[in-house]
Amino acid sequence: MKVILIVADTLRRDHLGAYGNTWIHTPNLDALAAEAAVFEQHYIGSFPTVPNRRDMLLGLGDKEHPFNRWRGIDDDEMTLAERLHEEKDIPSMMVTDVANTVSDGRNMYKGFSAWAWNRGQEGDPWWLDDGVPLEFPVEPEMIRYSAERWHQVLVNRAHREVETDWFAPRTYSIAIDWLERNYTREDFFLYIDTFDPHEPWDPPRWYEQLYDPDFEGRRFDAPTYGALKQLGIAKRELHNIRARYAGEVTMVDACVGRLLATLERLGIYEETLIIFTTDHGAYFGYPGDNGMICKANVIGADGKVMAAGRPMKQPAQYLPHWTGVCRIPLIVRLPGQREGRRVRAITQPWDIMPTVLGAFGIAKPRELWGASLLPLAKGRTARRRRAAVLGNPHHAQVMTQRWLYAVWRGQRRPVLYDLRDDPEQSSNVLPKHPQVVARMQRCVAAYLDQQGLADLLPEYGFEGSANDGARIDAGVLWYT
Repeated sequence: MKVILIVADTLRRDHLGAYGNTWIHTPNLDALAAEAAVFEQHYIGSFPTVPNRRDMLLGLGDKEHPFNRWRGIDDDEMTLAERLHEEKDIPSMMVTDVANTVSDGRNMYKGFSAWAWNRGQEGDPWWLDDGVPLEFPVEPEMIRYSAERWHQVLVNRAHREVETDWFAPRTYSIAIDWLERNYTREDFFLYIDTFDPHEPWDPPRWYEQLYDPDFEGRRFDAPTYGALKQLGIAKRELHNIRARYAGEVTMVDACVGRLLATLERLGIYEETLIIFTTDHGAYFGYPGDNGMICKANVIGADGKVMAAGRPMKQPAQYLPHWTGVCRIPLIVRLPGQREGRRVRAITQPWDIMPTVLGAFGIAKPRELWGASLLPLAKGRTARRRRAAVLGNPHHAQVMTQRWLYAVWRGQRRPVLYDLRDDPEQSSNVLPKHPQVVARMQRCVAAYLDQQGLADLLPEYGFEGSANDGARIDAGVLWYT
């Protein structure tokens, strides 16, 4: 068995043709989706980047914390790559340019047979060049990075000319080189992880020109997170932000296309399981984004966070993860699959590890939270989550097809949105639906209880028995 897991950071679900987009060019991912299982209700788990990778590579949560935190992998934590090696001696390769998962002790490569880091993304101190001046395309406080880090971004990208000088194309080139040298292996696990289309949004000019060929205003490559109105970003500038993000999405799609063509050329496409996903989406002021840019769920009193890398102004304002961030793409193509199908079951990143293990015939360890996606991808009836639980250290959220319920650890009152009647998530209807709220609260309570964290329930405003109306089965939340 050959398995390839592809992660494209910060890829908004509705920017793919497979999920209904009509204006962004994603022909390769759309073609893959046309002969794959496309998951309609895949939600984030732990937020954001590093916690999400812990979800996928460990298959469970953090120690004594509700969700995975922004930290590396401990010596006693067993990764997906380690389980593959111990159970069946499966060789594994990681190719990444996501600097914050492999630098500063965050060892997401733990257990891989080998790994390659394409350096320089997001201000990684990869290069020095006195000939590159520090220049600000907008006011410094309108950039999320400090001046020093922004200068490093400029240095790292100063001499790009051809497409493989950009990060994602170069990362995929490394992965393709590896495939050409290893395609004859009977078994392998290849993990490809790119930071694009995460900001800085700086695709090759030919991709930006697909969507905004004549822009001449301020360029927000990496804007401060927060409220568009308080940031002072004009409509024309926002259009260009959307265009450059769309350009990055198309660039990533082109990378995937080159990878798929390589699998065809090497004659292994039909024997390879391909999983494509992301860690979260982003806001661009679209309906449902509630006037936000990027992905913050906490902003300062001035509507900003990470302005020039500085601490946010207090008091903080806490926000839910609206669907533009928390509902994400997941495409699973089985070996030899030619007919596409849509899967409505609720799934989360914790399901990735059991899926890869199952592809190699390895039984899921009892302690893992997720369940294999393979039965669903094959169109078989399987036990399904009735709700997704997601969040971060100060926030928990429950998602179903109809409801978004969010609760904080004392920072603010909970909210409930009816996604059927209010897809823009503009009206808190919590007082009108006490029975729904009670059901959502029980999901949060059961989630905490499975980790032995029932003592935290009062911090989430929960009263009652953790197991009242909800049960845990093999680490997966099933709702009765």
